Amino acid sequence: MVKMFDLLFTGATFITFVIAVYLSTTDPLITKSVNWAEDKPQETAISPIFTTSRPSVATLYPSNDRWKYIVIHHSATKQGNATIFDNYHRKEKGMKEGLTYHFVIGNGTNSKDGEIEVSERWKKQIQGQHCWNNQINGTAIGICLVGNFDIFRPSSNQIESLVNLMNDLSKQYRIPKEKVLVHKEVDKKKTACPGKYLPSKTILQRLKQ
Repeated sequence: MVKMFDLLFTGATFITFVIAVYLSTTDPLITKSVNWAEDKPQETAISPIFTTSRPSVATLYPSNDRWKYIVIHHSATKQGNATIFDNYHRKEKGMKEGLTYHFVIGNGTNSKDGEIEVSERWKKQIQGQHCWNNQINGTAIGICLVGNFDIFRPSSNQIESLVNLMNDLSKQYRIPKEKVLVHKEVDKKKTACPGKYLPSKTILQRLKQ
């Protein structure tokens, strides 16, 4: 009788153990250990962010006919954003109006990858100070992509945001493709900006205007 009871007890214990193991792998309420080396979260790409909403670019200044050109720059730095460049231009370059560009497109360091930041110059419709050629400054919208494109390539998000922004601007202000320039085309003897790795030809081919 005792042996029979022992066998029943042992069998019940084994069944309980099996049930516990099963639940631990299926029941979300039961905590289980995780091997973080194997269960890393998948990286997801950040979609291009157009922080300048289309109404602010396309309809806020519909009567302003001063803009005849778009000039593309790189920051020639590994990182940065509009605020950092604004402080640098004020303190180190003595620019009263601060940031010399109208738009800055982030590379994921100090702003999101592909994020478009709008400067006070654009909000106030003030001419830029992004070229040595002051005649161009008076009529050109300056766009700066964060990064040094003599060393690195711009991210795909930066390219997408740049194309979207330029298409909106060129449509609104009737700026033809031949007046969308990179900095070195304006100040030929003074700069290599925006670097050799910016695919300017490919970008221009995607302009709709």
